[in-house]
Amino acid sequence: MKNRHMLGAGVIAVVLFAFALYLVPYRAVAPTTIPATPTTLPASKYTESTAYYTLAVNYPTTTPLAASANQAAITAMKAYVAGEIASFKEQGNFAHLTKNDVQMMGYDKGRQESLQILYLEGSGPQTISYIFTEYLDTMGAHPNTFFKTFTFDKTTGKLLSLSDVFTGAYLAKLSSSASAAITENMGADAVPDMIAAGTKPDVANFANWFFDNADFVVLFPPYAVAPYSSGPQTARIPVVQLDSVLQATYRQ
Repeated sequence: MKNRHMLGAGVIAVVLFAFALYLVPYRAVAPTTIPATPTTLPASKYTESTAYYTLAVNYPTTTPLAASANQAAITAMKAYVAGEIASFKEQGNFAHLTKNDVQMMGYDKGRQESLQILYLEGSGPQTISYIFTEYLDTMGAHPNTFFKTFTFDKTTGKLLSLSDVFTGAYLAKLSSSASAAITENMGADAVPDMIAAGTKPDVANFANWFFDNADFVVLFPPYAVAPYSSGPQTARIPVVQLDSVLQATYRQ
């Protein structure tokens, strides 16, 4: 779970889906989009509401992968969701709040913390991905937005890392390609120093990725490459531009 005091927020288009599905209030800021479509597969929906917090969580209960790989994928994603819920509750200290805590946080006046986790699907010729968006409101200056992606090989069912998909000096290539894409997307609002820092050739900067048809997509949470007011950012890179560093299996 992320540091609850870390700043970062933004609302993507799928938040409209969240409102319709869960009817959980959320304070919206600058919108952006993730290039993937809402899933049509069966999903598990879990909601919880107390005097101190609300939870609204959604995760898949099946995938197109073969039987054993399908179960492993579901187990991994369910463990992620369960871990985020547990961390949210632990960091909120909800089970051990004192009367002073309740008054200080305003829980006695109807204020609540909230956690929402929703997912979309992305699909490439050889991969299936699940893109989780996490909205966290701990009643700080503003809510936070985080991403978590799971990308699986359709044939083997393996949960893929960047090093499974790329070869050679791939981080340098991803760095330059993502930097260019974000700079173009943001136009006059681009902040070169933030983009340069957030797209350095470091695996951690490209942790949330997936294939979407003919594109390789990288998601950046607020503050990673742009100010909070600009919201999350998406770098959409045509796969053909990455052929020189892609493993043969994932070229198109």
